[in-house]
Amino acid sequence: MPLIKLNRINKGGEIIVNSDHILFIEVESRTTTLHMAHGLLFSVIEPMDEIIKQIEVKQSDCIKTGIQQSGLGAKP
Repeated sequence: MPLIKLNRINKGGEIIVNSDHILFIEVESRTTTLHMAHGLLFSVIEPMDEIIKQIEVKQSDCIKTGIQQSGLGAKP
């Protein structure tokens, strides 16, 4: 459940969203809209590819940290 930071178009400013609550991402011309749980909609500046990249990086960082903290990644 990584948190990602995005920039809103219509109201301006940054928002932080939990990526687990994103149902789907819609792209129309230059606008990217996040459809989220509980009927929330956010239009953001970032393109869909950048949003997906942010989520992937955060999730892989969590996995990497977990492996390191468990000691499984240490060389014998």
